[in-house]
Formats: sequence, C-alpha cells, structure tokens
Amino acid sequence: MKKLFLLSIFALLVCFSSTIAASGANTSVSFTKRSQHNSTTVTGVVQDTTSKQAVGFATVALQDKEGKNLTGTSADENGKFSLPQVAPGKYNLAISFIGYQTKIYPITVSSGATTLNVGTILLETDSKKLEEVVVTGEKDLVQETDDGLVYNAENDITNIGGTAADVLKKVPQLSVDLDGNVELRGSNKVRILINGKPSSILGDNLAEALEQIPSDMIKSVEVITSPSAKYDAEGSAGVVNIITKQSNLEGMTGSVTATTGNRANRLNTHLNVRKKGLGVRASVGGNFNDRFGDSESEQQYFMEEDQVLYASKQIRQTSTFDNTGRSLFSQLGADYDFNEKNNLSANMRVNRSGSLNERILNSIETNADGALIRQYNRNIDNVGQSRSVDLNVRHKKKFHKEDQELELMAIYNTNQRNSDYSLDQQNADGVIDYLERNDNHGTNREMVFQADYSHPFDKWGHLEVGSKAVLRSSASNYQFSSARSPEAPLEVNPARSNVFNYDQDVYSSYFSYRYRLDKKYVLRLGGRYEYTNVHGHFATTGSTIDRPFSNFMPNIMFLRNFENNQRIRISYSTRIHRPGIWQLNPYRNESNRINIRYGNPELESELTHNTDLSYSWFIKRTSVSASAYWRQTNNDIGHYQLPVVENGDTIQHTTYRNLGKNASYGTNLSLNTRFLEKGQFGANFNIFYNDLLIDNGTTTLRRSGFMYNMSSNASYRFQKEFSVQAAGSYNSGRMSLQSKSTPFYSYSMGLRKQFMNRKASLSLNVENFLFSNNTIQTTVRNPNSVNSNFNNNYNRIVRLSFNFRFGKMEFKSDKVLKKLVDEPEQKRG
Repeated sequence: MKKLFLLSIFALLVCFSSTIAASGANTSVSFTKRSQHNSTTVTGVVQDTTSKQAVGFATVALQDKEGKNLTGTSADENGKFSLPQVAPGKYNLAISFIGYQTKIYPITVSSGATTLNVGTILLETDSKKLEEVVVTGEKDLVQETDDGLVYNAENDITNIGGTAADVLKKVPQLSVDLDGNVELRGSNKVRILINGKPSSILGDNLAEALEQIPSDMIKSVEVITSPSAKYDAEGSAGVVNIITKQSNLEGMTGSVTATTGNRANRLNTHLNVRKKGLGVRASVGGNFNDRFGDSESEQQYFMEEDQVLYASKQIRQTSTFDNTGRSLFSQLGADYDFNEKNNLSANMRVNRSGSLNERILNSIETNADGALIRQYNRNIDNVGQSRSVDLNVRHKKKFHKEDQELELMAIYNTNQRNSDYSLDQQNADGVIDYLERNDNHGTNREMVFQADYSHPFDKWGHLEVGSKAVLRSSASNYQFSSARSPEAPLEVNPARSNVFNYDQDVYSSYFSYRYRLDKKYVLRLGGRYEYTNVHGHFATTGSTIDRPFSNFMPNIMFLRNFENNQRIRISYSTRIHRPGIWQLNPYRNESNRINIRYGNPELESELTHNTDLSYSWFIKRTSVSASAYWRQTNNDIGHYQLPVVENGDTIQHTTYRNLGKNASYGTNLSLNTRFLEKGQFGANFNIFYNDLLIDNGTTTLRRSGFMYNMSSNASYRFQKEFSVQAAGSYNSGRMSLQSKSTPFYSYSMGLRKQFMNRKASLSLNVENFLFSNNTIQTTVRNPNSVNSNFNNNYNRIVRLSFNFRFGKMEFKSDKVLKKLVDEPEQKRG
C-alpha cells in the first residue's frame, strides 16, 4: 500500500510540474532566450579604464534587448568571466561593480559557435552613491558537465539544517539507504572526496561521517561518472566530490545557523575574511542527535537426510535500540596571493564525536517440534569515540600561457576511533549468567604527496601530467574478556584478542590529453599507472600478509557537439577498489551470538571496467539527458554469510569475500526545466540489470535481476522572499548474491521566509511525515538456513532552522556595500 501511495505521489508531482511548465512557456516569447543550457560560452575580462588593472569579482549580467536579466555570473579575482550555454541571438552584457559605472556592452552570438570571446571590457569609476547590484539569474539545481553532473545544494532549501547524508539523498544518480550507505548507479563502491581531497572523517564509518558534516557547509556536489586519469582510480562506480562554501570577496562575511528538531539539534558558524590577497576562513559547530528503532528476525535451520531437508531448529529475535550521538567540528583555512601567478593555501579540519547505542536483544531458540532450547535477553551498550584531523597545504603557480599551471599538494589525515561494547546476558529467570567486555581501539593515518602540471598547446590541445604517493597505515588493537556471573572476575580470551597492523602504499603517475577539433569534437585520452604495496601483521600470532601488485588503467572520452543544442558522449575507464580496514579487520563482533561478524584480511582488490554512452539535448528552458552504461567488476568484494558449527551448535558467520564477477547493464534518464520564471523541476530515473556470478571451481552460484531508483525535486520562489520546495525518492528492493530486501523511500518539503533585507531567514523542513516508520525486510538464503529480518526505521523528521548572515565588504575604493545579495556562479565545463 505504501509503495503504491509513494509511486502515485511521484507521478502526480511530475504531471503537476510539467503542466505548470507547459502553461508558463506561453506567457512570454522572451523565455526562449532565457535558457542557461545552450552551446555557446561567452568569455571576457573586466579591467579598470585608467589603471588597466583587473576588476576582480565584477558582476556580469546577460540581458535581452529590452533590458531584462536572463542570467549572470561574477568574474574571478583576475577579472575573467564565463557565461556558458548561451543561445544564438543579440544581447547586452551589463557589467557592474561597487565604485564603477555600469557598462552596457552589446554582443551577438552566432549559431553554431562554441565560444565567443568579447575581449577586454573597461569600467569607469563612479563617484555617485553606491547602489546595490542584483542579478535575477539563478543556477539550475542540476547542471551537466563533460564528466557527469553538478547538484547545487545551496539552492535546495530542503537541505537547510540537515547533514551531508540529507544532501546526497537528493543528488541524481545517487541513492542513500536508511542506514546511510551511498550508491552510485546501484554500486556502493564510490570514492567520496571533500573539495577534491580525501578526508579521514570519511574513512572508517561513512554513514556516521556524513551525519557529522552540516549541510549548511555544502555548496554543491559533483557526480563524476567518467573521471579523467587525473583522478585516483579508486572507486569502481565513480567519484562524488562534496564542494564546501568558500568566499573570495574582500572584506568580512559570516553566518550563523541554528537548528532544532525532533531528531537533531545543530549550531553552525562560519566566518570569511579577505584583505589584500590574504583570505582566512573559519567554521565551528556541533550537533546532537537521537535515533531509535526496533527489529524482528527469524532464522530457520535445516538438516539433510537422504537428500531431503528437514527443519532442525528456529531462532526468533526482537531488538530495540536508542542511539544518541554528539559531534563537534572546527575548520580553519587560509590562502595568500603572492602575485597574480602564485597562490599558497592551507586548511585544517578537526572533528570529534561520541555515540552511545543502547540495545536490548531478546532471543528464543526452539527445536523442530517447537520445544524450547534456550531463551535469554542481552543488554548491549556500544560506546564509540572518534577524533580526526585533516591537514593540507597547496601551492599553485600559473605561467604566461592561459591554463598553464603547476600545482603541488601535501595532505596529512589521521583518525582515532574507539569502539567498545559491554554485554550482560539474563536467562529466562532474569538472572545474569554471562558477561562480555570488548575494547576495540583503531587508528588510521594517511599521507599524500602530489604534483600536477597542466600545459596548453597553441594548436594541439591540452596536456595534464602528474604523480602521487598515498601512504596509508591502519592499526586495530582489540581485547575481549568474559565472565559467567557478575561476581566472577573477567578473563581475557586470547583467541578473540589481537593487534592487527595494516599498511597500504600507492604510488601513481598519469597523463591526460584533450584535443578539440572544429569546435564540435572533443577527444580525451589518458592512462594511470598505480603500484600498490600491501603489508599486514598480526602481533599475537606473528603471521604477516605481503601482497604487492600494479595496474595500468586506460581512460578515453569522445564528445560530439551538434548545432541544434545536442551532444553525444562515449567514455571508457578502468577503476579499482581496494578493501578498507573495516573489511580487512578480523575483529569478531559477537554481541549477537547467532550472527557473528568479522573482516577478512585475505581480501584482494577488485578491478572494474566502465563504459558509458550519453546523449544531451537542450531546448528552451529544458534539458534532457539520457545514458546507457555497462559496468563489470572482476573479483567483486561483497558480504558473504555461511553457517558454521561451533560446539555442536550452528551459528551464522557474516564476513567479506571476493565473490566473483559482478556486471551491471543500465540506463539513466534525467530532466530539468524552469517554469514561470521562478520555478524549477527536475526528475531522474535509473534502472539496471545486475548479474552476480561465483565460479571458483567447486561452487557455482548465480543471481540476477532488475533494480531501479527514481527521484524528483520541484521548487518555486514567491514574492516577498518566500520559497517552497518538495523532493522525493524511491528505491526498489536490493538484491545481492544471498539476500533480497524490500523497497525504501524518502520525501521532504521545505518552506523558507527571508527578512532583514535577505540577511536572515527562517526555514521549516519536514521529512517522511505521512507514515511513522518505514519497514525494510531483508531475506538471506543459504543451503541450510533462511534468515528473515524486519527493520523498523522511525525516520519522521521535523526541523526548524534560523540563519543569519552578516558582513562588511570593503573594496579598493574604500566603499562599503550596503546590502549583500546572492550572486549565481556558472559551473565551468
């Protein structure tokens, strides 16, 4: 019933927005020129007419001949600006900046032109009273790039007061399940970066880490399905790059966001200061969250006699949990322009978090006749603490040629995590007859040294080369002790205690060459060589793991632009996924004695071949993108469950294995449009066929089937600074080699009212408000057992957020900007 209801809502939302878009298309003929999705990019440079110095951050508005703003952008610190995807026609460029007269510059965009360079535009100083410059153009929520797409999170008001997990749920081609696991086109082998760099906060527990990143810090999210060879080959499905907000305007700006709700309370503060080439950024904040839920499971075991399976026993479990967590974060960054060609930047991020998960587990074991074998309750307290520090330093040098650059970067990340649990078991009479204490202390450290050089040729394209060294070191020190009664002393069990050290060093080099022919064809060729050295050591047993290997991963992309605002792209790349420490760590979690979980230090890396064919069409205010893709992974890493007999009792063991081949064949369709000047709508649909195969000579097992996910987003900005937005997503059931789960969904609505000259805003967001919980059923089938689990996720969320922006902008003319407004920035292709 819920599935039918959610599908109906999704269909109605699509039909409603399409109807409004159709009616809005006839309201004004000039709308046909308001598209931000056309084939010509207009570029130029803004300078002072007297000093011939660049006018950095000048506002550039594209207007029709009637003077109506169609779109706009701002120049960079060197006065350069770029307005991509402008339709053929005659326009005016309105260039404005504090202390200068507005310059109206007429241009003509010819049909079929890929770029139009208007050269240098000179501004004259203005001694009159400074006036506010307002650009009515606004970025689309989703924009397409040569390598994927960009989701402009800061334009989505339903993200206000949330976390990075809330943001990623709304990104096309991504899906986030109720446990916080991220998938790209059906694969969870995704490389997630922050501002193009790895972060230790994302290394150990991704779902938990995403809950610690405030959505207010996120400017946009890049989904790169066809990354060039410049990117690390890590991440079989592709790369997701989270871009945080940074200000390049001179002066001081800042913001404070406070959020309260039924599941979380957050406070985030940001400050940006820039003066004479020096910029300093600081952020401090924290959050407190509370999540709860319950589950039921049933395990049935079978034994075989004369090739016939008979039920041997059954185990029923019920569980309730209450998870409270808190985290603090701080960030400090600075950059300095020595001159127009040299920039040095540094950034430090510190995160600290703690959590307490209180769980009550009730178990009843019966035999085939229904007679009671065992009944007990377990009170389990999991205490987690995490501390992470990220440091990076970057030097960027520009040369005489445009786009000729050298970039040097060093990164140091460290994360310390303690995950301890205590367990008290009560028998059917309520007497404590067993206790466990387990301390698991882990550390992760990563150092990165990288050099990248970019060189443009006058007639022969553009070349990028570079080298990189990534040095990773992980350690896990866990100690298990138990007792048979509260009065008995705890005894350490050496068989379940160990010190595990794991080092993984990756040395790589790459080249990437791009050539553009006739303004219609783009060819990119590249390759990346990576040498990996793996070393593992068990202190308790003295055993070691040494597994060096190397890979060369080619990369190719071909793009064809057509005159009627259409383009087609085909790409191929090879990607690698190395197992993480959480998959390798042999630490055994036996808090649930009938389902023991542990890692596998014998895991090997997997290699994936990606092929993608995409087609894009831009017409008026609407963009349509369709793609077909094939992805095959060899040596696929996945969960594997097997029954193990211990002391005459059958127990389920869950670990990781290199399963075999995993192939996905899919298609993705995206639509984005604007309606009635102030509204926009987007929809995304992805369907794929997944084929899993194990064939190790002794065991052959195959599972295959279709899966899909879809999402939509609609927003409208009313008069008097009032906005409304709605978003929804639906994911079909998931299938793996041994398991199958039911569908899950998410939907949200947001309202925002701005006041105090748009310096302050009040936002109300609600999620999943129609039903109290979403139940997910997962069934795992093995030759001798069937396990059915029902998880009830209570994810109805209400949050109220207040945001206040402050700032005093100072410019060379020593004037003060009276009112700070949002200015759109166009994504460069």
